[in-house]
Amino acid sequence: MADQSNFSRFPKKQLVFIASKIVNDGFDWQSLDNNYENEYEDCEKILQSASSYFNESVVEEDVQFFAKFLEINDDLLSQIFESNDKTLMEQLVIPQATDYLVEYTSQGTCTYIEYYEDQISSYDENWVSSAIYTQYHSGNWDVWSGKLKNTEYDNFENNDWEIDEIKEIGNTQESRNPRKLLENTEKLIPKLDKDTLISLKFLIDKQLRGL
Repeated sequence: MADQSNFSRFPKKQLVFIASKIVNDGFDWQSLDNNYENEYEDCEKILQSASSYFNESVVEEDVQFFAKFLEINDDLLSQIFESNDKTLMEQLVIPQATDYLVEYTSQGTCTYIEYYEDQISSYDENWVSSAIYTQYHSGNWDVWSGKLKNTEYDNFENNDWEIDEIKEIGNTQESRNPRKLLENTEKLIPKLDKDTLISLKFLIDKQLRGL
């Protein structure tokens, strides 16, 4: 489950109060979309000042929460600020954080040692080394022909890194639902062979003994 801001549990009346304060003080949620790193600190200071009314400290999740709260409720909040119609507060949408999978690469230079093994046919152990070098120079064998067993790195120096892709991680709450899990198991069991079923029974019996 994604970490949620403490403000997500605040009454909507208090959220509107804080939203009004930070908007008036220059909390620019739109700037975070294109310039997050540079604008974050200013938004954090503004939110920290407003949240002091509730003795609440501010972390990054809270800045994101209010940026999203202002974004998805932009028109409705404008109506509330102008009319002071408190009945409109019930229509406010509380944003929910989501887990994301971040794939990234790190680039740099290093000294490395790779350990390989290979199988070579020869009539005498003393000829093996010479045979490998002969095959190497003739193009019939290469350093990477063998099986890589291990690699040691030394003197690594990171030059740069970058994010390659960001993927939203699906909601796995359904898969942890006992009823849903039982339904899926009932569909799966008829497809299993005898040996697999025996192994599964052993695991279930073992788990039951520990309860």
